[in-house]
Amino acid sequence: MAAHVRLSKLRFTSWSSIQLYIFFFVSYCNSWGTGFDSSLMSAMNANDGWHTFFGVPKAGGFLGIVTAIYTIGNLAGSVFGGPASDKYGRRIGMLIGSSIVLIGAITMSAAPNVAAYMCGRFLAGFGVAIARSAAPSYVAEISPPQWRGPVTLLYNSLWLVGAILASSIAYGTGPIKSTLSWRLPLIIQVVPSTIVIVCCMWMPESPRWLIANDRHDEARRLLSKYHDGGDMDSGLVALEMAEMDKSIRKEASDKRWYDYSELWSSRSSRYRTFLVISIAFIGQWGGSNLTGYYLANLLRAIGITTQSRLLTYNLAYYVACFGGATVGSLVSDRVGRRKLLIFGCLSMSTCLVALTACTSQYHPTQSASISNLTIAFIFFVGIFHSGGINPLVVAYPVECLHTNTRAKGMGLNNLLLNSAEFINTYATPIALKRISWRIYIVYIFWNIVQASWIYFFFVETKGHTLEEMDDIFNSKHPVKESLKKSNRVDALDIKV
Repeated sequence: MAAHVRLSKLRFTSWSSIQLYIFFFVSYCNSWGTGFDSSLMSAMNANDGWHTFFGVPKAGGFLGIVTAIYTIGNLAGSVFGGPASDKYGRRIGMLIGSSIVLIGAITMSAAPNVAAYMCGRFLAGFGVAIARSAAPSYVAEISPPQWRGPVTLLYNSLWLVGAILASSIAYGTGPIKSTLSWRLPLIIQVVPSTIVIVCCMWMPESPRWLIANDRHDEARRLLSKYHDGGDMDSGLVALEMAEMDKSIRKEASDKRWYDYSELWSSRSSRYRTFLVISIAFIGQWGGSNLTGYYLANLLRAIGITTQSRLLTYNLAYYVACFGGATVGSLVSDRVGRRKLLIFGCLSMSTCLVALTACTSQYHPTQSASISNLTIAFIFFVGIFHSGGINPLVVAYPVECLHTNTRAKGMGLNNLLLNSAEFINTYATPIALKRISWRIYIVYIFWNIVQASWIYFFFVETKGHTLEEMDDIFNSKHPVKESLKKSNRVDALDIKV
């Protein structure tokens, strides 16, 4: 595979590559919706007018419910995400999910009361779950082998583009003395959904989905056009077709919308599912939820209470996180997925130690130096999570799952990820109210546990095609086999 990739005729500036960039962009728009919600809810929490209009307190359980209703919608939508993408294709999955998100965004921005607002958040979460099952699978399955790592990791990293856009608009509209100060930022969620709805049906379907549905000629034409410059006799295309055809089972459970049995029907399937579950909780329980949704609460605890400053820091936080996510996505193919995840957990734990020390010593009569230091470490927690963990929350399970279980497995991943997020989202404001900065200590120790878990159980997916992962998971010791094969691929690549 490494030799065929080196000989391929794919060029970054060719028309087929430009088309691929457009396909990736449309798929990434599904990720922006998640970023919009995280940033907007943080911005709403910093907007006094929003709290007053809906009667939502700035701390406690009711704030947690209003925030977590999006996650509940996500949990409900996860059940339908996999079947929709398996039966109708990845494009239709994106179309259905984005249409529901569009309805939810309109409902939120026009909400006359808190019940309507929560209904809109539920619908937005429901739609994102369906799109989240389809879009990352599409990106991984249509990308050329040499691009798969960076473009798949960028999927979840680019949710920060949505977060930055939403934070910027919320910052600009914050001074408006009417409900427009928070309604205008909310309506921006219609933009990425509209792009997906308008564009996705003009895109080709995933080649692996085509082969799974006995449309081999279409798959071959697609692979030759987008993976090897239109060469129908390409050795790379022949190898990819042979691998996919051998790997994909025609009577697999993805042909039956109700059948999830392949996620645990064999030893290798159970190991894959185990990793899908693990990364879902690791992605949410490291402390990033605390510094994201409830950034305003952390800042209020160190004396920053004015709306303008809260909105400024909200925007700056997501800009910093975007920098970390971009670096993490681009270096993952060099350092490997395992090392990046372990680095993310341990670096967050270190920053949380410093954050605990700073916050515990803060007193309103002291100078601003401790406040500034505390803000810096809050930012570092977000940066290290965005660079070390966030890019792999979606990319890692996509790479681990088999083609026949990828959509349903991503639905399961989304279900569990949002279960973990719901616990965080609902419990965090209550914990902040009752134990304040001591909540950081919980995350310090949990990140160390997560790093150990990754070291002992996570396979390395760097340098392997999606089909080559079958051999790794069928081996007696998947972790050792993945590391051995990854080193072998690196050596071959240098030799070629």
